[in-house]
Amino acid sequence: MTGWRLVCDIGGTNIRMARCEGPKKLVSVTVRPTKLCSSFQDTILDYCRAFDDHDRMSGAAIAAAGPVEAGRVTLTNHPMTIDREAVTAGLNGKPVALLNDIEATAYAVPLLSADDIAPVVAASNPKGGPRLVVNVGTGFGAALLIETPSGWQSVATEAGHMTFAALEDIDTIKSNVSKPVSVEDKLSGLALSTATNVPFGQFSAAFTDLFGAVCGNLVLATGAWGGVYLCGSVASAWCRTGDLSSFRAAFQDKGLMSDRMARVEVSEIVLPHPALVGLTTIELS
Repeated sequence: MTGWRLVCDIGGTNIRMARCEGPKKLVSVTVRPTKLCSSFQDTILDYCRAFDDHDRMSGAAIAAAGPVEAGRVTLTNHPMTIDREAVTAGLNGKPVALLNDIEATAYAVPLLSADDIAPVVAASNPKGGPRLVVNVGTGFGAALLIETPSGWQSVATEAGHMTFAALEDIDTIKSNVSKPVSVEDKLSGLALSTATNVPFGQFSAAFTDLFGAVCGNLVLATGAWGGVYLCGSVASAWCRTGDLSSFRAAFQDKGLMSDRMARVEVSEIVLPHPALVGLTTIELS
């Protein structure tokens, strides 16, 4: 890489920025509350100008918590919008890549060492194949990672907005004037913030069972036999205090697919700032 690049992960709660000097090489990581950022352009320019060699900044790789469309993304849980062309113009024409935040995190998975992950569900005869990243933080997100002849390809999803309903209940949902209940409504920091008398870090048996069932369903839906990687503030807190055996049971109890699910490993990403690490691998064009 010529010079250094800016990597930036924008979530509903925090904006994380770092200077990247190669794959997995992050320095000067800073975290700022998203709600205090009145101008994203000014925020990244102020960060870059703090370095004496800011003129050697080669471009930026940005991840944001929302679906990317036509080079733009509006955060799902915050009104901020990031426009790739506007950021490029603000950086005097330097190239900018714009990704979904969990899509970026998935690109970090091939770089993870044994020290970067912690086991959640072990498997005696693990399968290979696509891998799934599940992030539970302010919201709920997931991305699939597939190995192709030209390298790893990450596929962003909006799994957090799947609704809870059996097929026979669809007509009831359509006729209901209230908003359908989504995965994010039950499994996220937003969900915990609306729960009464439940301190953060204390998770009910219902939360754990639902978390395991949803992660297992996502494996079945995406074919992520190569393993599940958990990340995000809520997922991290759950890994410290949750009932791993109940999670495993809910994750693997999939009828005729139960034996196959028992061969799928689940791990926690303990490497700090995995989305930023994933962004260090992205080619800028």
